[in-house]
Amino acid sequence: MRIQSRHSAYAPRVALREIERPGAVIEVLAPEDWTDARVEAWLDWAARDQNDGVVDPQAPLGGGPARYADRLARTGLADGLFGDAADADAFRDALLATMLNGAASPAGGATAPQRLPDIGEIEFKPAAEGHLTHWRSARLAARAAARLDAALAQVGDAVQRCHGDAKACADPSKNSALGRAARRARDLGADDRMILDAIALAGAPRTGLIERDAKAPVPLVASASRQGVAAVDEAATFAAQVGWETSALVLALSPEDADALARGAPVRAAIDVAAFQHGETFDTAGFNQVVGLWATALEIERGDRPSEIGLAGVGDWLLTQGLSAAGELGRDAASALWALAVGAALSASAEAAAALGADPTFAQERQTVLRGLAERRVRAAALRSPLASEAAATLAVAHGLARKHGLRSSRLVAAFADAEAALRLGGKPLGHAAAATPVSTAQTADGLLVPTFSAAAHLCLTEAGADFDAARRHAMGHGSLAEAPAIDHMLLQARGFTAHEIELAEDALRQADDLRAAFAPAVIGAGFLSDVLGVPADSLADPDFDTLAFAGFSEAEIEAAERHALGARRLSDCEALEGELRALFAAVEAPVLADRLAMQAAVETFTCLASPAVLDLPFDARPADAARLQAAAARAGVRALRLNRAAPPAGFALSLPEAEVEAPRAARAEIAVAEPAPVKERIVERVVERVVERGGRARRKLPDRRKGYIQKAAVGGHKVYLHTGEYEDGEVGEIFIDMHKEGAAFRSLMNNFAIAISIGLQYGVPLDEFVDAYVFTKFEPAGPVTGNDSIRSATSILDYIFRELGVSYLGRDDLANADPGEFNADGLGRGEGAPEGEVEAEPLPASKFISKGFSRGAAPDNLVFLPFGGRRDQESRPADSQAGKGGDVCPACGDLALSRKGGLVVCDSCGTQANASAGESDAG
Repeated sequence: MRIQSRHSAYAPRVALREIERPGAVIEVLAPEDWTDARVEAWLDWAARDQNDGVVDPQAPLGGGPARYADRLARTGLADGLFGDAADADAFRDALLATMLNGAASPAGGATAPQRLPDIGEIEFKPAAEGHLTHWRSARLAARAAARLDAALAQVGDAVQRCHGDAKACADPSKNSALGRAARRARDLGADDRMILDAIALAGAPRTGLIERDAKAPVPLVASASRQGVAAVDEAATFAAQVGWETSALVLALSPEDADALARGAPVRAAIDVAAFQHGETFDTAGFNQVVGLWATALEIERGDRPSEIGLAGVGDWLLTQGLSAAGELGRDAASALWALAVGAALSASAEAAAALGADPTFAQERQTVLRGLAERRVRAAALRSPLASEAAATLAVAHGLARKHGLRSSRLVAAFADAEAALRLGGKPLGHAAAATPVSTAQTADGLLVPTFSAAAHLCLTEAGADFDAARRHAMGHGSLAEAPAIDHMLLQARGFTAHEIELAEDALRQADDLRAAFAPAVIGAGFLSDVLGVPADSLADPDFDTLAFAGFSEAEIEAAERHALGARRLSDCEALEGELRALFAAVEAPVLADRLAMQAAVETFTCLASPAVLDLPFDARPADAARLQAAAARAGVRALRLNRAAPPAGFALSLPEAEVEAPRAARAEIAVAEPAPVKERIVERVVERVVERGGRARRKLPDRRKGYIQKAAVGGHKVYLHTGEYEDGEVGEIFIDMHKEGAAFRSLMNNFAIAISIGLQYGVPLDEFVDAYVFTKFEPAGPVTGNDSIRSATSILDYIFRELGVSYLGRDDLANADPGEFNADGLGRGEGAPEGEVEAEPLPASKFISKGFSRGAAPDNLVFLPFGGRRDQESRPADSQAGKGGDVCPACGDLALSRKGGLVVCDSCGTQANASAGESDAG
């Protein structure tokens, strides 16, 4: 038997179009009413799927569809599918016409998933756990490698930033920044050879360790019992956890569907059903011919591989007839359409089997396939749809041909999704009853994309006699802020915007998706925002900066103005439409999960293959939520399902408690390892540990009333005033540097440098990091230091500043180049002309150290600073040499009234008694 062509070729009106391609702008013949994106989708298909990078400017769509149709015609003729060359040519022309008319398109193939055992079998859990382990390892390895790669990059940067001897810069023991970077890399898992390689490769172009993002998990498919999944048994619960974590597990609720899904479908095509609806009449004969044409094309192309035909725009087709996908009539109409497609496709497969012979597997499943066709015919006849009788008749023809000739492919029709094929069909989505959004975009003659109603929504509104203008204003707005509520031209001018900036925003509204995008700094101008509105530079650098919010407009005002200018982009809440019409659009714009599952279950009673119902989960859902969701899908009657967990939003971070603030340190924290009782001679090393807790990027504010000190000194004859501000716990949080009689530029530079250091301290940068970075810096002024009792010389102003801070706040006596014995516990040194070795022993009043203004008179007048606690190199005096000495300070009242009376030391003011030998006191 030979297939005779019954398809007339119709050539649409085409025109020469300029299409922007990567690296060039080319001229292509394309239908006049197609958008550039649609034309580019066909060019991409030809370059990718056909391995064809040739663009013929004299052939429609670059010649890709014509070469595809010609290849299939020649292959079919060689296989003996066509009676002669004329029949093959007619097939080629008809196939090409369906592509150029936008009625059909090839679709991308589906990857075959890996088949797992049934979830109720004992082998399923180990197999699934193996895939989970691999997936988790890949994700963790990608993140760990990214952090390690960044740490090794910092090692190379530390070498590059160093200025000086090259060997010293590459030595971690001499380059402190390199040492810190190397320790961090080692902590993250790098071995010392990797660190050494990073040092050696400093400055050379480097490549990352591995890919930054882990690859997607391998698609999996497993069969499951519908009753077990619906009852959320133990196996279904574990399967839900796997799907929740990977979004890659398909559960087929019958073994036959699992086997079919595991084979995949490398060859597929899609047909736009809306192209066959002419007014109130559906072109059944034309639809059957095009479906049969493409079924024949897939039989030629697939060879021994599985193939599928899907339908696009079913939801749009329902909308044009005023049928809702959420209602029973809509489900019956969609089911009848799919049944019609199944009958036409299987009839073409049977005709191909008559010429080429039936598929070997058909003999094994002959009775099952024929029984399924008979059952579909009975169910189709019972549907409440004008297409029901046509669908039943087509299925009856397919049943008769299959019984007589067999089938080349018994699983030919399936409801799959393919975004690129949908774009080639003019934005008609593929699926069981998928529909384009009522508010879409159209391309004008000059290339601008403007909002408009979809063809289906336009026809639906027209047929319903709705107020079209009111619906357009509600959905697409007025296109301007003139007379907008809350934010109009007058209010914008009152907030500082000029007519020029308002005009720029109005022009941007034509292509903007929201009002904030029309007022973005790139549109309004960063100069205007900073100079007129006073926007800080760091805010302008923020990609999420909101100009209108900065100008003082509230969220509600912005939303109201956006609704006026751009519309709601939907029709389901348009008050100008009747309730039934609003419900009809709501079923398209925001379909309910139960309605979507009911539609899929109804359609899949006729399709040859199962299509997994995609069950969307929010990113913060739990595995128990996933198990309940897949149970609901199983009860709804779908044949297969797949959980799809959403990715977390950009910038998502857990709200964690802030890290505890590090306690103040009077000196560098040193913890010495206690030496145990000696058994034999051993060497005990001091272990120095410094713990620095670094929190997030939160800024630690200084108190409004703060303490600190002022140090006046002169470096190389240049006076320097250092002011410090401290937190309540004594840590330094800010510094100010004032220079006396210096140039304005140098003084301003030093002031801003101090501000930068203060900000760093308040954001948690340890003071010792600044000290290590700036001591020993060398530039003028430099030389001897006067006015500071611990630092006598400095190589620069910065060297002096950070020596002083290190000595005062970190106990870094190694940075003091004066004799530490020159100053005692009060930090003020000896008086001028004091004899060598003589130390003042008299108590000093506290007013010498505590600001009376800061304490606001709260410090008692009798508070003194005792002359004890000398430096470590000073020998401590015997404890009993001072006990009982007259005039000592009473520890209870602070008065200088202690006197010895027998074996006790008694305070004459408060009566406190203390044992002179033991030092114990007993008040009163």
